[in-house]
Amino acid sequence: MKLYNIFYKGDSSGNPPCYEATTDNFEKWLKEYNSHREKDFQDDADDFKVEEINLYLYNTEDKKCI
Repeated sequence: MKLYNIFYKGDSSGNPPCYEATTDNFEKWLKEYNSHREKDFQDDADDFKVEEINLYLYNTEDKKCI
């Protein structure tokens, strides 16, 4: 499975770049993200920087949900 960190790039209104989420599907995440925003204030994929990450899990015996 590939995972991606999503960072908002910031904007000219003074909103700084910031971490938004980690997901396995950026397109679905963006659709859900925009579903909570007014139509005139929805973001495009270009508003975000998406970086593939490497995940290393070592405690695989622990079945608890975090």
